[in-house]
Amino acid sequence: MLQLRRIENQASPYWCSLAHVYHTSFPIDEQRPIEDITRLMAYDERFTAYALTDEQNHFIGLLTTWNFDKFIYIEHFAISPTLRSKGYGSEAIKNFIKVNNKPIILEAEPPTDEFTIRRIRFYERCGLTLYDYPYTQPAYTPESQPVTLCLMGTLDTQATPLSLVSATLHREVYGV
Repeated sequence: MLQLRRIENQASPYWCSLAHVYHTSFPIDEQRPIEDITRLMAYDERFTAYALTDEQNHFIGLLTTWNFDKFIYIEHFAISPTLRSKGYGSEAIKNFIKVNNKPIILEAEPPTDEFTIRRIRFYERCGLTLYDYPYTQPAYTPESQPVTLCLMGTLDTQATPLSLVSATLHREVYGV
């Protein structure tokens, strides 16, 4: 069974693995600068970086989250490339949903090709819904570009409208 191990700082034994998988798994415009991650770990109690590990404490992947009043936002989730398609990703997401008492939200690339369609289906098999809501991830830095994405989650959109989710993410996560 996978374990979520909170990473407090760069002294964590999992930090280098997390940073490597982070940089190799996400397009540059979808990456928060790594120094911002270390700052958030130290100074923002809403933000958490986790290493996903197996029973032998081997690094499997990463998960970064924001805990807000009405939902938990998964900012980044990735399994180490050599360990993908072995069931770790679905186990991690399903367990994360199960142990949290708040709805889960994440951003995903729109289903425009075989790869992105497979990713959407993966999240749907894990229990998330693809919302029909126009959404753009703001740029992380002045050098990066905004990215058209989709919102997915376990949220009851009648109780918590996606406009509130979007506004919260833009203001609290992206600072716009």
